[in-house]
Amino acid sequence: MTISVRVTEQELNEVLEWAQEHGEQMTTDHEEGTYEEGVSDALRWALGYIAGRPDQ
Repeated sequence: MTISVRVTEQELNEVLEWAQEHGEQMTTDHEEGTYEEGVSDALRWALGYIAGRPDQ
């Protein structure tokens, strides 16, 4: 099975930076979700299955 990332490298870097900042500050923008849901959403976004960026 071949999978390709559907978002630009710049978008991916922006979201990674956003996630890193929250990790360092021990904060979150998504109190209502679990870690696993966040991972799933981020990967689905990067693969083009959903349009909403995790940081928006």
